[in-house]
Amino acid sequence: MARIGKSLTFSNVIACLALFIALGGSVYAAGKISGKQIKPNSLPGNRVKAKTLTGRQIKPGSLTGSQIRAGSLTGTQIQPGSLTGTQINTSTLTDVTASKLASVQYASVTVPLTGSTSGSSATAGCPSGTNVIGGGATVSNDATAIVNDSGPESGRNGWTATGFVFEGAATMTVTAICTAAAGVSG
Repeated sequence: MARIGKSLTFSNVIACLALFIALGGSVYAAGKISGKQIKPNSLPGNRVKAKTLTGRQIKPGSLTGSQIRAGSLTGTQIQPGSLTGTQINTSTLTDVTASKLASVQYASVTVPLTGSTSGSSATAGCPSGTNVIGGGATVSNDATAIVNDSGPESGRNGWTATGFVFEGAATMTVTAICTAAAGVSG
């Protein structure tokens, strides 16, 4: 005990007291600070370990891809134009993809227009196993005939148009643009 008393100087006591206060303060802070008390954008990503932090509490640009759990981000959270084709699993895409456009087929039909008040209607049907993705209609003589309406059939199996002739003879050609697709909506 006498040995300890000889080494106890004022500066040693103050140094030990400062050490205990510093260590005690860190322990106190670790137990008392929650994610809600951290200022938004104040923590760099490489020091974040807590699972309870929100995006507002992480400094922008401080996280790397390896620090983000797979499947935890949605499309609205990814900056537009930041992904390339090699980073996208194309088998997860559902609507018509560019790979399906390699099998585009055109179907057309030509019909004579009559002078009736109801006009003449025609449909260019898509081949079996394909759906219409576009189309149109033209008349053989713009001076004497018109296409009144043109659009996809309700079942998306072809393109339908109605045309009128005012004098003389004219024909209408209806064209459907078709492709193999799992499903076409809209």
